[in-house]
Amino acid sequence: MNYAIVAKFLAMITFTVTLSMGFPFIWAVADGTRDIKAFLLSALVGAVMSAVLALAGRGSKHGGMGAREAIACVSLAWIVASFVGCLPYIFDGTIPSFTDAYFEAMSGFTTTGASVIREMEPVPRGILMWRSTTHWLGGMGIVVLVIAMLPLLGGNMTYLFKAESPGPTLEKVSPRITEMATTLWKIYVGITIVGIVLLMAGDMNFYNAIAHSFAAVSTGGFSTHTASVAHYDSAYLDYVLLFLMFACGANFTLHFAALRARTLKPYKEPEFLFYTGVVVIATALICAHLLWTGEYSSFWDALRFSSFQVVSVITTTGFITADYAQWPYFTQLILLAIMMIGGCAGSTAGAIKCVRFQIVIKAAFGELKKLVHPNAVVVVRQGEKAVSPQMVSAASCFIAIYFMIWGLSAIAVSLTGNDIVTSISAVSATLSNVGPGLADVGPVENFADQAPFAKWVYTFDMLCGRLEIYTLLALFTRSLWRK
Repeated sequence: MNYAIVAKFLAMITFTVTLSMGFPFIWAVADGTRDIKAFLLSALVGAVMSAVLALAGRGSKHGGMGAREAIACVSLAWIVASFVGCLPYIFDGTIPSFTDAYFEAMSGFTTTGASVIREMEPVPRGILMWRSTTHWLGGMGIVVLVIAMLPLLGGNMTYLFKAESPGPTLEKVSPRITEMATTLWKIYVGITIVGIVLLMAGDMNFYNAIAHSFAAVSTGGFSTHTASVAHYDSAYLDYVLLFLMFACGANFTLHFAALRARTLKPYKEPEFLFYTGVVVIATALICAHLLWTGEYSSFWDALRFSSFQVVSVITTTGFITADYAQWPYFTQLILLAIMMIGGCAGSTAGAIKCVRFQIVIKAAFGELKKLVHPNAVVVVRQGEKAVSPQMVSAASCFIAIYFMIWGLSAIAVSLTGNDIVTSISAVSATLSNVGPGLADVGPVENFADQAPFAKWVYTFDMLCGRLEIYTLLALFTRSLWRK
């Protein structure tokens, strides 16, 4: 393990996070609120940390980035970023507890959107904008941003990109990792700007349009209002945010390919069709059930609220326009199921990812076919591409480990006195990076009343979900740290 290069990379991450505080600081200065001091103190601590880490990394050799260093860099980057990111909450007094502040910061950077702040309206606008900024940075990935802007470490940057990239991919955007990272961030920024313009065309001012566009594009879900998007009660804003969430729940390489070729043909990709199909089917089932049970008398209201919540949940955004905890159990179970499916690989969404479910389902049907026809040669395919046995095994193992962590975490938080629905849904919401769950952590509740031990379990789950399990678990292996 080359510790010096890890320290150098963490210095870059710390500097990037500290520098990004300048944007919400603008709002603090404009309002003249107490958070001015909080951002200045946080920036000072961040600058000192960055300087210390840079000094520790002075001995790093160019080209020293290998697989082990990449795993350590990526995992520790989110841990360090969340530490720096929690400082404004503590210094401002909005969240005086370190456990709660770190939970909030980790929730932001991992785009989970789970919160311990009970009411948003009394919180200074600078702090609320910092919450939005954290998950906008985390949406595409802090590490990807550093690769795009500061490719100074040398070595094979593919290791870094692979360690953070969400979901298995069958192809690359570009053979040059730096070029790929830059391209993805350009698309990400472009969609964000489009979102701001569209939201301002509705009932949002410039400030709220930025915050909610950041939240939708990153599929993070932090809102500047306690009631989330329900505060506006606007069909136009609901559909604009739905469009942004759906677009960013898709693989960003499809957007790149479509823009480059100026055609919609890339969206015929199997995973995107599966993702779209799940959204349509889930929306249809929930909409029909809400009408049948009399929750809504108007078809258009039922369609509006059901489609928004389905897209918000499957993309792991967590925006709320209705208290779905009051909906029939059938609809809640559908939302809980798609919460674990998540969006596409290469998107800003969390959870297991559609492509893994596709691969495992096809492999399962292949095994059934071999049971009937023992001599048959079964090849798992994604469209025209054959899926290697190694990828089938990787997808199966990922799902198995995901549910293992899910089960153990649910048991752990139940020890704090949580009921079964709260325990299961809270772990599902944090491990899948969704945010709100059911019962005590439902859409109109939050995580403020959860026990400190439970919050640390959720924090681990959020990071585990964002780094897709393996990268984080590798930190606990002895072989990673050997020199």
